[in-house]
Amino acid sequence: MTDTSCAHKWKIVNVRNGYLVTEGCINTGARQSFFSLEDRPPIDSYTEGKHHWQYLGSSQAVKFDLECEKCHKIANLDKVVGLMLCTRCDPLCCAGIMADLLGDESKPWIYVALCSDSSHEEGKCIGASETNILTDFFHGRLKSKKKRIFFVPCCFISNIDRCKGEVIADTGLTDIY
Repeated sequence: MTDTSCAHKWKIVNVRNGYLVTEGCINTGARQSFFSLEDRPPIDSYTEGKHHWQYLGSSQAVKFDLECEKCHKIANLDKVVGLMLCTRCDPLCCAGIMADLLGDESKPWIYVALCSDSSHEEGKCIGASETNILTDFFHGRLKSKKKRIFFVPCCFISNIDRCKGEVIADTGLTDIY
């Protein structure tokens, strides 16, 4: 049983290395992404309902869940298909604007939790519970008190097709620290 008053101390569990694969629909312009554990990213084209999906690209990526070392609560991060560092490539992008609003001399790092529906055609994205848990976990591991990290859902990205964010593939996730 988990204690709801627990001051969670998260650790990474269920690490999976693979690929973040992005597909585009030639009929509607929709985009979707998924995490693949295959040795090579799948590049198949296929039809699903009104969509005809074609491979657009892939990046090495890592998926994981978090477990509290105190109460053993598991934070299932299945909805998160990948993590990406916001490079502030678009001055009109909400992820970059958030970094500027939170910014001070420490220049906070904004990371984006990527969902499978990257064009958000169905209006769903990563929730606050997932982004808050990711933020709490990575803040707890920072060595410098001046550094700050925040996670936001991918619906904050103004245009996924032009985004130059860097997908995190580091198994030890040391890029984030």
